[in-house]
Amino acid sequence: MPFVELDKGYKVFYLDKGKGKNIIFIHGFLGSSWLYQAQIDYFSDKYRTIAIDHLGHGKSDKPESESYELSDLAKYLEETLSKIIGEEKIILVGHSMGGMISLIYATSPKFAKRLEGLILMATAPKLNNPGLVQYVKDLKSGEMSLKDRETIETVFVGLCFQRKARKEQTELIKEFVDLTLLNEEYVGLRTMESIVNNFDVEDKLKDISVPTLILSGDRDLFILPEESKMMNEKITNSNLVILTPKIGHMIQYEAYEDYTKAIEEFLKTV
Repeated sequence: MPFVELDKGYKVFYLDKGKGKNIIFIHGFLGSSWLYQAQIDYFSDKYRTIAIDHLGHGKSDKPESESYELSDLAKYLEETLSKIIGEEKIILVGHSMGGMISLIYATSPKFAKRLEGLILMATAPKLNNPGLVQYVKDLKSGEMSLKDRETIETVFVGLCFQRKARKEQTELIKEFVDLTLLNEEYVGLRTMESIVNNFDVEDKLKDISVPTLILSGDRDLFILPEESKMMNEKITNSNLVILTPKIGHMIQYEAYEDYTKAIEEFLKTV
């Protein structure tokens, strides 16, 4: 299995398949490259597809000494890419927290020069969801735990998947829960605290000039679709696709065909 060793000695896991333009997929909160396996297989016919486990996630190292600030994860992303593909250009695809890291990346001049295109999935330039703020408070107080199956099956899955997907994709949901429970609680708490307390690039959206595709589910409870509409207004060279009907946060599963078509059409223009 491919790993990159960072300068600090941490090992970062990644999937790598195909040849051509580099499409980099980065996952969201408590996720891993597993969430992009279908996209890796599909798009590798025409592109080099790479999916990375953020430090602290999936099969990557999980050092307790790290703060897991999103800005640090963006730096580790760039270091990982440098070790895999040198200075080659990329099209960056980020979902949820991965989209937030993508926004930090795209609004940082020293990183943004690598970008040819940007795909933002179910994400926002800052968190505007009071329910998630309360979620973090409950986790910090110990009222809920990221290592508790019932919490993940009810609260987290309920935020991520619409009811139809929960009923029809039971095997997927079970695997999603099992993999989520493998995460370390300190990583989840620190990344979510970073999102709630320290992440805000809304004033920098105007600085993004690369072609940008913004995707959202019409019934996303985690990151509301209004956030995607706002980004579309502020990112000059952007196109917005709202996936329907009754599509939640995990758009790559709940609207696979329309999601894939939207990305294919966008890639033809980059």
